[in-house]
Amino acid sequence: MIVNIQAMTEDDAGPRGSLPTRRRGTLGVIATGTAASGPVLNGLRAAAREHGYALVVFGVPGRGRSAVPAAVAGLLLQGVSGIVVLDPHLVAELPPVAGVPLIPAASADQYEGARRATEHLLELGHPTVWHLGGPEDGPIARARERGWRETLEHHGADVPPVVRGDWSARSGYRAGQSLAVEPGVGAVFSANDHMALGLLSAFRETGMRVPRDAHVVGFDDVPEAAYFEPPLTTVRQDFEAAGRQTLAALAARIDGVPAPRESVEVELVVRESSRCLRAG
Repeated sequence: MIVNIQAMTEDDAGPRGSLPTRRRGTLGVIATGTAASGPVLNGLRAAAREHGYALVVFGVPGRGRSAVPAAVAGLLLQGVSGIVVLDPHLVAELPPVAGVPLIPAASADQYEGARRATEHLLELGHPTVWHLGGPEDGPIARARERGWRETLEHHGADVPPVVRGDWSARSGYRAGQSLAVEPGVGAVFSANDHMALGLLSAFRETGMRVPRDAHVVGFDDVPEAAYFEPPLTTVRQDFEAAGRQTLAALAARIDGVPAPRESVEVELVVRESSRCLRAG
């Protein structure tokens, strides 16, 4: 099914018989309310400024599938020449748009980041690593979970059941309350930093000290991660690089030429939450 620009009302389209003019220097962005959207959008904005593009951003709530088609229609009315969807799992559900490329934002190597986080915790001497995962229906959460799981399996370690969150600090707090009373929890890899923040808060409230009693690693390296209590070891994504790659890919699609999409490099940033201070 093609989104039919002709189906717009005359009031929407402007003067009788006309349609919004495609503005080559204007790109559309659909941003969801997920925690990951903020830094990705910031990276895309930085890249757009650098290359002289204007961005029109439509926000949709949460993982609001039902609102995305309306956001696409709204961006078409703005005359954008291409659209980026920040939440990659929504792209496959959208109908193609005639003459307007629609792509997901470039992504970091989620699997590799999860592998490095899990390896780091195993190297600290933990027999296994628990995982605070994101929503099951999200490709990013699935890739991070797979990296964690396959790393444990590679080392012959037990694979604990995944504790599921929704990317929010609140869900991390709830998970932390349950993990704090689970026997043998000494290392936790959280699928993002916001859930790790809630987890750390719950651990403190239950008397579980990090890094004395347990080690915690997050993912994303949000700006606040260095100021968590304790400062959070995490997997850093280069969001500016992701923005540049996304912009280059979209510009190439607009020009009708192929643009190879590569995973953005990740880096493990070690801070106090995984220092070797555990009681022996």
